[in-house]
Amino acid sequence: MSCNNCSSCPVSSRRNVVIIIIVLILLVLASLLLPPSAPQETPPEKFLNIQEVTSDSGISAWLVEDHSLPIIAMNYAFRGAGSKNDPSDKQGLARLVSNTMDEGTGDMDSQTFQKMLQDNSISLSFSAGRDHFNGVLKTLSQSKDMAFDMLHKALTEPRFDEEPLARMCKANQSRIRSSLANPNWLAARVHNDRLFDGHAYAMNSGGTISSLEKITADDLRDFHKGLGKNQLVIGAVGDITAEELKLRLDEVFGDMPVVEHKIPEKRPLQNTGNTYLYKQNIPQTIIKLSQSGISRQDEDFYSAYLMNFILGASGFGSRLMEEVREKRGLTYGIYSYFNQYDEADLLSVSTSTANENVQETLSLIREQWNKMSSEPVSEEELKEAKAYVIGSLPLSLTSTSSISGLLLSLQLDHLPVNYLDTRAEMINAVSTQDIEAISKRLLDIDKITTIMVGNPPSLTASAIGAYGVNEITKLPNVE
Repeated sequence: MSCNNCSSCPVSSRRNVVIIIIVLILLVLASLLLPPSAPQETPPEKFLNIQEVTSDSGISAWLVEDHSLPIIAMNYAFRGAGSKNDPSDKQGLARLVSNTMDEGTGDMDSQTFQKMLQDNSISLSFSAGRDHFNGVLKTLSQSKDMAFDMLHKALTEPRFDEEPLARMCKANQSRIRSSLANPNWLAARVHNDRLFDGHAYAMNSGGTISSLEKITADDLRDFHKGLGKNQLVIGAVGDITAEELKLRLDEVFGDMPVVEHKIPEKRPLQNTGNTYLYKQNIPQTIIKLSQSGISRQDEDFYSAYLMNFILGASGFGSRLMEEVREKRGLTYGIYSYFNQYDEADLLSVSTSTANENVQETLSLIREQWNKMSSEPVSEEELKEAKAYVIGSLPLSLTSTSSISGLLLSLQLDHLPVNYLDTRAEMINAVSTQDIEAISKRLLDIDKITTIMVGNPPSLTASAIGAYGVNEITKLPNVE
């Protein structure tokens, strides 16, 4: 007699259970014998999706595409074409060129050109730094054809008419005269003259009252001929694709010449360890101290950056602010900072204090200088510094212009395109021992040059070192 209900048969049920157990055993054995499959790693998220774009003629740019808003921003610079190239008797030449390049081009005079920019919400401007000649373009997508065309004309067909040249000359002279009442400007003028004595950086990049009057339209044209497409560094952000940007690069910059461009060399600072006073009958003394800094390409740059953050760059919470303002109330603010130029690197401190407090303030600065190089920073100090330095960068990138400006500065600093993706890792790798080592290497109290503008009483060696005070009686490169 056969069984017609196999599903309820005890023999069949036992057979099914045995089969299931055998299958499970085989699966376990297979998992043990087979090599494990490689885990699927999620690629790390990029800080910014930067594309390297090169046009058909070889002009390069860094691009961050962002089509969420109909805006395009472009920052660009001509390496080595800044005010350091001004003739000594025509200081301010680069500044005047930057003032007048958008004051008429081709068949458009100044008013026509500026009205077209304004009517189409196009922002186009130029500026001259000590090392580089810079420009910024910002436009709505709907006006991009006109914007790029106007930039091309400004770069290749500037008119340099006599009227805007005379107007800008007078404006710069007026700026200089009004700056004579600003003690911070006076201190900067003395500082550059003494630290860069004998070098082009000592000149007044904004011109002198007499030198500006000597600059002619032909001088502007000669300067303009020195702007070459082989010097270009470009950052672009916004509503534009890589393919379109390639075309625009040639369209805007392709007609520019190739010019001679020398690689600059670093030069030592001058008058190190000296103290200079430009007397002014004011209640407070402006103080600026500087010594040699560190190159952006130095392998210990991040150790130096964090050291300086703890010393005086972090505002409230820095050692200088704590000792000079918080504990003693000698100043409203005191800050330390790096400056990197093509031909010089500086570490500086700026502050101001009542004339009678200058001695104590300078002594405290020197004390903190020595303490940083002789006593290790704490793990907590370094941890807080890292967290702020890493976290503050994203918060600063609030617009297309700020991002395109960052892309430009990274390239001017010769940093790689993936720098932003590795920055946090490099910062986190710095140890307290690294801070101690760079402090001993970099900080040198005997090499600090001190600049003062004010009327302080006599100062002792504990405040200014052993060289005494040199009084400046005539302000350099102003008249």
